[in-house]
Amino acid sequence: MSEISLVERDGRKCIVFTGELTLHEVEKLAPRLKDLIQKSPQNSSILLDLSASEKMDTVGSGMLSMAHRIAERRHITLEVTGANESVQKVLDRFLWLETPVPKKLTIADWFEKKGDSILATKDRGIDFLQLVADTLIFSIFEDKRTRRVRKGAVWQEANEIGLGALGIICLLTLLIGLVVALQTASLLRMFGADILVADMLGISMVRELSPLMTSIIMAGRSGASIAAEIATMMINEEVAGIRTMGLDPVRYIVVPKFRAISLTMPGLTVFSIICGILGGFIIAIFYMGLSPSAFFHELSRAIYLKDVLVTLFKSLVFSWIIVLVAAQQGFSAYGGSDAVGRVTTRSVVLSIFWVIIADALFSIVFYF
Repeated sequence: MSEISLVERDGRKCIVFTGELTLHEVEKLAPRLKDLIQKSPQNSSILLDLSASEKMDTVGSGMLSMAHRIAERRHITLEVTGANESVQKVLDRFLWLETPVPKKLTIADWFEKKGDSILATKDRGIDFLQLVADTLIFSIFEDKRTRRVRKGAVWQEANEIGLGALGIICLLTLLIGLVVALQTASLLRMFGADILVADMLGISMVRELSPLMTSIIMAGRSGASIAAEIATMMINEEVAGIRTMGLDPVRYIVVPKFRAISLTMPGLTVFSIICGILGGFIIAIFYMGLSPSAFFHELSRAIYLKDVLVTLFKSLVFSWIIVLVAAQQGFSAYGGSDAVGRVTTRSVVLSIFWVIIADALFSIVFYF
């Protein structure tokens, strides 16, 4: 017959177990043990005397583990004593006294856990600011040695970045203009406001769609190309060779691309605006039955010089974001050939992300 009794020894509460702590006995012992611990005052200490316990199985160990968890919640200390060899083996095997207690994370714990990533982010931010400063300064003050080594590099880069992107930008913005005009045509006809398709198309293409779509296309085309080129040079140690020759990699590699995309991006944006409006013009003339003179007259009333200037400035800032993010990702490449694909993908994603963030900020500043 197994029993649990509460006695006091040297001014300390002691729970004495008698008999076997096995599957058949635990069912009646567990409620009594739980009740004794819950009725004990907090921050006290209880002794569990197992000297009279002859046998224990895993169920008995589980009962003591349950008692340990209840005691911890009430800040009560449990101490086991008097266990014979067989009982002690069961306790040692299941280590019920070492049951981990979930710890509440503090702000200090969070900073300790995230410290490495926070410091890495800080270092990347400092490197990016250094890259931005070097690129802007070197774009203004040109080195004679670099100009001599890379003669005509800006126009070569401008040809690849600008002329190479004309076809895809023309096609996509033309289709976007077609779709936008077509989707709004039925709605405008319900109110007899067909002519307002010119206003809607002009405002949407000039203020938002053309600069944003052009930047996204350039991020996926030119930004990926720049990141892959610089990453390949890093892995092949060509950048180290440039430094060995006494040339600055930023001045030698990034500055020509920075100047080229700064020259071509506003022109590409204007070209995309023309193509987008042309797509809407086709729908307005052949589907909605508007006259060309009425369409362009209404379009001229909807577009202001401020909109065009803001759009050109936005496109210039977007071009800087694309080339600087791509260069920073390219210079961070290390390892094998897989790093090229990794930094290229990251460059495109980050470029598009920051372009959209910048576009939202411009909209708030100029049109809120």
